[in-house]
Amino acid sequence: MIGGNVSEFIDKITFQEEAIIYQGEKYFFHGLIYESALKVFSFEIHLWDANDYYVDTIYRCTGTSQNECMEKLLNEPIINGKTFWEAEPDMEWIEW
Repeated sequence: MIGGNVSEFIDKITFQEEAIIYQGEKYFFHGLIYESALKVFSFEIHLWDANDYYVDTIYRCTGTSQNECMEKLLNEPIINGKTFWEAEPDMEWIEW
């Protein structure tokens, strides 16, 4: 991960929001959210444009536990058909 430590990034996105640049585009990783009505955890990644406007939700997962949701996030295709681990070397962690 460019601009930071991948373990720290994962720790942070578990409980708060962080942003990256990947292949020239800005993505916003939301921290885990507990949806009490559904009794599930969810996680979303949003694509933003160059003017910092929301464009689209490009990834969403749910799980019955924090661990299940984070495992999905790290191992399912999340950006351009790549998993987190496949895309991670080219991700730049940015302040936003």
